[in-house]
Amino acid sequence: MGIVGGRPAPERKWPWQVSLQYRDMHKCGGSLIAPQWVLTAAHCVVGYKDLTVKMGSTFLYSECRSTVAIPVQDIFWHMDFNASLIINDIALLQLADSVNYSSYIQPVCLPEKNFEVKAGTQCWVTGWGRTLEFGETARRVQEMEQIILPLKECDEMAQEAANESRTLVRKGMVCGQNIKRGGPCRGDSGGPLVCQFNNSWVQVGIVSWGVRCGLKEVPAVYTDISFYKDWITARMSQASVLDSGGFFILLLCLVLPLDILATL
Repeated sequence: MGIVGGRPAPERKWPWQVSLQYRDMHKCGGSLIAPQWVLTAAHCVVGYKDLTVKMGSTFLYSECRSTVAIPVQDIFWHMDFNASLIINDIALLQLADSVNYSSYIQPVCLPEKNFEVKAGTQCWVTGWGRTLEFGETARRVQEMEQIILPLKECDEMAQEAANESRTLVRKGMVCGQNIKRGGPCRGDSGGPLVCQFNNSWVQVGIVSWGVRCGLKEVPAVYTDISFYKDWITARMSQASVLDSGGFFILLLCLVLPLDILATL
């Protein structure tokens, strides 16, 4: 898989949203979770080198003072990622330098392990992907509401849309739908699905796949971050044994609202 049926997002509303770029062209979305770490989808990065993460503006190719571009130092994708089944679709990017937080650049909170978003919860997806199924990439980040669906219902809808009789949606995934407007499309992959809990924005999903894109009738499927919380912590710990700062931010983020984080 900006967003089919989405609308332009206000500046600084989603300060963790990043653009993952290859040779100065947008490839996928991602989210900043710590000063030197970005979360994205595995299918965005497998087989790629020389990636750059750009953040700090809602405009994709903006060169304003708030914009920061940092090369990716290391890529960690889930060892059990399966491109044909699109399972374990999660990756971590370690940046070459730590980013300085500002009112334009902030980390998003991560959920606790096995945290479950209840069906019917309204969340938000953001990205610079196509605004029409066969259209062009958005120049300004788009936002759209997504209503969380039960996995079983989502799987039945996906099977029908894909004309398949095998399980497509399983544990480790989250489904969202907007029956009035659409959803994420090509170029939104790897980006965040966030929900607001107790005045904090928590990323519950990573844009992963869909049967076609942006259709109102078919839900979008996201990687369930809480299902992979141990994997995220283990990879970051392995790569940053001497740097505990990233984990302090992650823990802090779970209990402080965004307006407090902005002052740190």
